[in-house]
Amino acid sequence: MFIVGLAAAIGGLILVRWTLSRHLGLAYALQTFGSCCLILATLMFASSRFGKLHARDRILARLKLRGDETVIDVGCGHGLLLIAAAKMLPRGHAVGIDLWSNWQQSDNSREATLTNAALEGVADRVSVHDGDMREMPFADRSFDAALAHFAIHNVVSREGRRQAIREIVRTLKQGGQVAISDLHGAPSTPTSCASRI
Repeated sequence: MFIVGLAAAIGGLILVRWTLSRHLGLAYALQTFGSCCLILATLMFASSRFGKLHARDRILARLKLRGDETVIDVGCGHGLLLIAAAKMLPRGHAVGIDLWSNWQQSDNSREATLTNAALEGVADRVSVHDGDMREMPFADRSFDAALAHFAIHNVVSREGRRQAIREIVRTLKQGGQVAISDLHGAPSTPTSCASRI
């Protein structure tokens, strides 16, 4: 997007400087398109590089973990929250579950997540499982806390999303905590909440 935006903006400038006035509409359209691409690419980069880390820290801070819990990250992907939770659990364990869709996240696999955990020094406190959040392969009341960050909206049907939330509740211990942040249920911005079950 940076490249396309830069090329369009430069192309528009060239057209303005070296062509006749009949091409001014095209030149201004290219400049506008290029500027929009550059702005969007910058926002996407900033969100990816800084925004998601801030959101991760804010979500985990709301859980107020002691350090000895077992935490599940539903739809863990590459392990952004999973690994951060594991770092907060010196005597606990972080469990991730995902369908590993490459359509939603490139190079999404349990191997990539485990590699990230090893690189961050928490491989001994992390385990990942293949599975659907609507039918998790865990016993009732297995976890002290559950996380789901931008994952539940990937379930297409409303009933499927409800089932995923029921599964999260089912696997939580009495008094367990849950933090869900997602797109659905918010008027215009993602929502984030943490609560006790």
